[in-house]
Amino acid sequence: MSFSVAFSQALEIVGYVNAKSRDEHFDYLAIQKISEMLNIPVPSVKKISATLKKAGVLTSKTGVNGGLRLAKDAEEITIYDILVAIEGPTPLFRLPLEVDKTAFVNQDKVEDWLENSSKVLKRAETAMLTTLKQTTLADLDKD
Repeated sequence: MSFSVAFSQALEIVGYVNAKSRDEHFDYLAIQKISEMLNIPVPSVKKISATLKKAGVLTSKTGVNGGLRLAKDAEEITIYDILVAIEGPTPLFRLPLEVDKTAFVNQDKVEDWLENSSKVLKRAETAMLTTLKQTTLADLDKD
């Protein structure tokens, strides 16, 4: 299992927008400035921010004083919101359940192993997603 680079970059972008708007009282942050400060290419910032805007995490404004800002309070944005916006709702762990079991001497053991492995991975994914749903952007700012 792995997340795309876009997920990490999305967390950085949202965290940076939150920090700068809170600490320095910016209304909107320019995409160019975000790109420079986070060392993420402008096209990537634009693509990720478009996805996050569609998901209701960010909002934008065009013009001289335009840029990006959070669409809602940091207490209302979960890490899960960002994950699903970028990665989609598909399961994180997937085992090939359509294995040709006839290639094995003990087919029942292979079947049991696949079933048990799937159960463990499903429990792990559920635990991780529960944590991400319970963790807001504001929680990441706490010491």
